[in-house]
Amino acid sequence: MKFLRDALDKVKPHFEKGGKWEKFYYIYEAHDTLLFAPNHVTKPTGVQIRDAMDMKRLMMTVIIAMIPCLLFGIYNVGYQHFLATGQPDAGFGDIIWIGLVQVIPILVVSYAAGLGTEFIFSVIRQHPINEGFLVTGMLIPLVMPPAIPLWQVALATIFAVIIAKEAFGGTGMNVLNVALTARAFLYFAYPSQISGDV
Repeated sequence: MKFLRDALDKVKPHFEKGGKWEKFYYIYEAHDTLLFAPNHVTKPTGVQIRDAMDMKRLMMTVIIAMIPCLLFGIYNVGYQHFLATGQPDAGFGDIIWIGLVQVIPILVVSYAAGLGTEFIFSVIRQHPINEGFLVTGMLIPLVMPPAIPLWQVALATIFAVIIAKEAFGGTGMNVLNVALTARAFLYFAYPSQISGDV
């Protein structure tokens, strides 16, 4: 990990005040604090709770706790596929493969669209990138139907990040759940595709 720390320290002057990439400092800082614990501490005045767990580490714990839900979702998508096609005795590997093929693209698009929107808002507003979307990016695929078009996932994710999160000031200040806002947007914008056959 020393080589990674050295590489980040080597490019840090370019992102600091007066550097050629100064306006992208918060994108650099997001990567730096995701990989390594930040070196700043609280002020000595007042009562403070000090712990090695900062918000990024806490969110990573939540992501790890959500992995079993994602794995079961992958299994369930594959199982429901084979059940619907009249092959309830399909093998476990086939079930997992179909689930992965359906769920992983939704997960990738959710993270790409959401984090891209967060990065853009960070550069425009010059504020740190919050770690809340690391959890939201995994929740969005869990509330979406598996056959949803990927462009709708991207559109709903961008809408939810802008309207439900950034419009209220970012992580911790939003009054709406971002993942459920994405789902509600799709439900009202594309009702025939989100509700299935009637």
